[in-house]
Amino acid sequence: MTDKAVLYVTGYALLFLLFGVMWLAVFFRGGLTGRKTIYLSAISTGALAFILALSIQTPIQIYANNFFSGRGASLWTTGAIVVLISGLVQEAFKGLAIWLNRFIMREEIDWLSLGLAVGFGFGVWEAWRLVAYELGRHSIWFPLAIMERFTAIGLHIGLAFIVAYGLSKRQPWRYFLLAAVWHGAVNYLVVCYQGRLFGIWPTEIGSLIMALAAVIFASWLYRRPQPTD
Repeated sequence: MTDKAVLYVTGYALLFLLFGVMWLAVFFRGGLTGRKTIYLSAISTGALAFILALSIQTPIQIYANNFFSGRGASLWTTGAIVVLISGLVQEAFKGLAIWLNRFIMREEIDWLSLGLAVGFGFGVWEAWRLVAYELGRHSIWFPLAIMERFTAIGLHIGLAFIVAYGLSKRQPWRYFLLAAVWHGAVNYLVVCYQGRLFGIWPTEIGSLIMALAAVIFASWLYRRPQPTD
């Protein structure tokens, strides 16, 4: 990459890190207690969870899209199935990352803090891979993509926390399915945009509202009495 491209990639990356810190500071203040370095494993595992989830969900989505559209299913039906796949796969890998860290660290970090750390790593790495690297290496500055990633990072943190809350309450399926369907519903706004039901700005604003709702709900769970492990 050229020096200019490196500068763009770095600028995007730092901005996305800031977004993640802002979401945590505003809605989950004090959520990552103790030494912050102890969470590097969970954050890294969250990033790895995104890489694995994307590699698995993409061929499944392509197959589902071809299968249902080839049989005459509408854009709305096919789109609903495709976005639900992304919600199920991504939230499943977040849950796996949370569980693995809890298993390895035992009592060192609680479920809820792990959820925040994994969601942070997942969302920020996704933003780096899909936007910072792809646009930055071509020296493109795209404000709309920045807004979209601000929304996505918050959504990933909120939904990962919901999954972690379910694990902490020993009710994993209820909260996992809630997070997966919520994730799919946000992504379905893109299907509505593709179907020309909404324009780009209603789509982005709707996504932001739904992400805020997820984070506010997660923040409400966060402030409830600490669940028993």
